[in-house]
Amino acid sequence: MQRITPLKTDDQESNPEGLVDQWKHYLQEQDHANGTIKKYTQAVTHFCLWYALEERMPLRLSHLTPIVLIGYRNELQHEQQKSISTINLRISALRAWCAWLVDQGYLPLDPAARVKLVSGEVGSKREGLSHSQVNALLRQAQVSRDPARNYAIVQVLLQTGIRLSECSGLTFGDITIGERSGMLLVRAGKGNKMRSVPLNSSARDALATYVASRLGVEKPSIKVVAAKWPKSGSPQAFEPIFESQKGGALTTSAMGQMIADLVKAAGDLVPEETSAHTLRHTFARNYLAQYPGDLVGLATLLGHSSLDTTRLYSQPQVAQLATRVEQLNINAYAH
Repeated sequence: MQRITPLKTDDQESNPEGLVDQWKHYLQEQDHANGTIKKYTQAVTHFCLWYALEERMPLRLSHLTPIVLIGYRNELQHEQQKSISTINLRISALRAWCAWLVDQGYLPLDPAARVKLVSGEVGSKREGLSHSQVNALLRQAQVSRDPARNYAIVQVLLQTGIRLSECSGLTFGDITIGERSGMLLVRAGKGNKMRSVPLNSSARDALATYVASRLGVEKPSIKVVAAKWPKSGSPQAFEPIFESQKGGALTTSAMGQMIADLVKAAGDLVPEETSAHTLRHTFARNYLAQYPGDLVGLATLLGHSSLDTTRLYSQPQVAQLATRVEQLNINAYAH
């Protein structure tokens, strides 16, 4: 990291939020993922707003102390709707920002250096959907406004565990499809890491049905569609797989809204908080249920850089813990 010697002004001291834009440019130059940059800058902005409301004065650089940062972390912990991962993301963002402020000469010491992340989550909140809920969501996709496309999107997310942004970025050239096997290439995953993810028959069949008409196939089948699949390097290979009704690439936000609409239309059959990430959790949970202990394999599929993240899926769900406690032999009413 190249250190600069800034001319610290009263404006910078009284308005450290103004330095967030400089930090954002630094993160971009370091080739951090766009999603990470967005979440980190939002987290620091949230902290600045919290401080202003809490202290009834704007944040100044001299106010950045361990006590203030720990107070913010404790406040987040008392907000019941905040998950452990959300709290730790915000603390991690503040750590990164403070380290940058020190490196660039805006602070003499790092106030966040010894601020610890939150631990001790009981039961994983990454629960995913039950089989009946999955089926209800798939049925809803099949009767939606663009059934073939929406069904294919839900199946790809569900059968591969890829992120929503990774799904929306897929092109024909990123997918290899055959009658017996298939593969998709995530070119820019989290941290700009590439990885290959297998496509099972459910995902291949849904994709073949969706793109058949665009490839001039009248009677969709994986075999026929595979024979017509655009060759690598051809103009069509660079076209997006999932298109909007106007013909352009379906954006991540539009894809997320589509899933939200499906969830809403499904009513009580699907939990209202279901999102694309819930489908990722569903994939992970089902994988570990069938292949217990294969954290390395799951981490490879999900694109995790740390097994600690993947290990969260091996934690029992809250409902499972409740069942186990109910069945303890010390419970007189156990059955």
